[in-house]
Amino acid sequence: MNSLGVSIISITEARTKLGVLAERVSKENFIILTKGGVPKATLVDFAYLQKLIAEVRKIYQRTYIDPKLLPLTREFTDNEISEWLREDKI
Repeated sequence: MNSLGVSIISITEARTKLGVLAERVSKENFIILTKGGVPKATLVDFAYLQKLIAEVRKIYQRTYIDPKLLPLTREFTDNEISEWLREDKI
């Protein structure tokens, strides 16, 4: 395993070691499964996956704009942004 907590193993090799590999994954330590040298899947700790999904959902909720609303959006001026930043400091 390298310093990033990532192992790379072929699917063929993983078949015979799946139980052992499943025990090796935890938090940010995961295993990339390859087929023909190309990444195809990843074994990742289930609790860590749930955490990642929750974080992505938070980001998505903050950044998603429904395409139907795009015509109603506009660019904000530097003055408006400065005013909001001042208000946030209060």
